[in-house]
Amino acid sequence: MTVDACRQRHITFLDSSDGIQQIYERARRAVFDRRIRPLATVRRTLQAHGIAGLFIDIERTLVSFSPRSKPAPTADTAFYQTHLQEAQFESIARALTEGVGVRASARIMAVDKKTVLRVLARAADHATRLSRFLLKNTTVSECQLDEMWSFIGKKEKHLDPIEKLEGILGDAWIWIAFDPVHKLVLAHVIGKRTEPHAVALLEKVRGITADMPSLFTSDQLDQYTGALLKVYGKTVLPPRRTGPGRPPNPKLVPPEGLLYAQVVKQYKRNRLIGITRKVIFGDSEKLKAILEDSIASNTINTSFVERNNGTVRHMDARCSRKTYRFSKNSKNHKRQLELSVAYYNLCLPHKTLTKRYGSPTSPFMSAGLTDHIWTMGELLRTQPKIPCT
Repeated sequence: MTVDACRQRHITFLDSSDGIQQIYERARRAVFDRRIRPLATVRRTLQAHGIAGLFIDIERTLVSFSPRSKPAPTADTAFYQTHLQEAQFESIARALTEGVGVRASARIMAVDKKTVLRVLARAADHATRLSRFLLKNTTVSECQLDEMWSFIGKKEKHLDPIEKLEGILGDAWIWIAFDPVHKLVLAHVIGKRTEPHAVALLEKVRGITADMPSLFTSDQLDQYTGALLKVYGKTVLPPRRTGPGRPPNPKLVPPEGLLYAQVVKQYKRNRLIGITRKVIFGDSEKLKAILEDSIASNTINTSFVERNNGTVRHMDARCSRKTYRFSKNSKNHKRQLELSVAYYNLCLPHKTLTKRYGSPTSPFMSAGLTDHIWTMGELLRTQPKIPCT
């Protein structure tokens, strides 16, 4: 363990639930008992804080354990510092991505429910880092946007006024950006049905794509129009009119290459009675040419992302309708979705893609992000070369 001896200050007493402080205390006692021989500067620093329970600022001074120590083989993987056998860990993770609930997985694998939740946390965090590492500079010709309803804790109509103000429980809409050509889930966000979440979704799309997608399509939700302008729009200053008055405020306008169309559905007594399509941004003739060249879409539609919503509900037990397996907190809800999406993109052969290419093909293979279908074990073992955020 290397410690910056120039940055010590007592800040808090020992907290039994703080793992980092527990590690520091064990290291300090090991120095006193002469069970380890650290560098002289490290030894003096540890011995200088000999009053039990008083510690330095851990986050600023505690760096690593020894200049000679080597990282564990499982470092930066989902298996790091877990008490389970890797095969058992992998089986639990696979069960969670195949629509099995937490309690059912615990019963099948003969482990405690908390063990399954720890597997979910480790596997999901690792899958998130791995997806961020692989999914970048992607070429996307079409991007379909949609939102899928789910809830956390209780449904929105059952919330009391305080819970509504907190905004934690209740409706948890899953915003999804989908590439219908490669059947790839580009990005997803969990939150309320508000414009900031639509902006967050499109910011993720912009961060992983090499260029702006040629065509955006969605349903008639108003939030997408403003979000597209905030993410891809450019600011212009309208010309000032002659005469007195304030100068006009700058406004956002769509860039020249932005094409965005909506599918407007008409309902009567919860039955679909008609569909109309309208172009919001862009040239209709250019849109027609893109659809003619597309291998996925022949018309303006959101069929592919809506079909993917069914796949998500099938894989993620928390998103099933009329179930007792709904999420009780937002953290596990997000983790399960992250793990399911990574498993779908990397590990599942897609029927349409397999027929197109003549061999089992996953969405990441179709997009050129990998050259083979991954196993769940490979997903959990692969070490992304990016820091954990």
